Amino acid sequence: MIGFIQGKVLDTDGKKAILLTESGIGYEINYGYFAQKDSSIGLFIHHHISENDQSLWGFNSLSDKKLFELLKTVNKVGSSKAYPLVSVVGSESVIQAIIFDQPNVLSQAPGIGKKMAEQIILSLKDKIDKFQATDLSAPKNLELDVNIASSPDSPIKIDQSIFNDVMLALESLGYKDAQITSMVKQQLEMGETQTESIIKHVLREI
Repeated sequence: MIGFIQGKVLDTDGKKAILLTESGIGYEINYGYFAQKDSSIGLFIHHHISENDQSLWGFNSLSDKKLFELLKTVNKVGSSKAYPLVSVVGSESVIQAIIFDQPNVLSQAPGIGKKMAEQIILSLKDKIDKFQATDLSAPKNLELDVNIASSPDSPIKIDQSIFNDVMLALESLGYKDAQITSMVKQQLEMGETQTESIIKHVLREI
């Protein structure tokens, strides 16, 4: 099982990334963030293997990977539904939504409707405290290694509150799909911090 990959970014589009390792092998990874081409990054990997398929899912931190795997324990929440919860909504927001019973926060992720959000909260309500305790006790140098190995052009953290505000506004206008999500994230990663400006830019690009 693959748990971590470090390599040079050959291609990335906010949905997938191709990393070339020093061994000369290139891995295509589901990666919902933008990374600078030709930069070197290290990603924690969830290696999904089924009877008919294999796929790699990339995370910037070990805690994000663990939350993704916890979400997948919920009935009918597979990789494609669990990943946007971590990459779009954000791990901290997901945890808080489960603790404080906020399905509307979880339903901001593509593919997560109200019923699914309520099911996630119900299923994980009694598990999230243990998850947090385990996560806090984990050695933090595991996450620092990714940052040290990465170049200055590594993926940029986005302001989750601004992202959520923009997505809610666009959703109220009838826009809610993966392309919209990627466009909003790209604006934030470019340094834009004004909600109205991001919305106007996205609407112009649609």
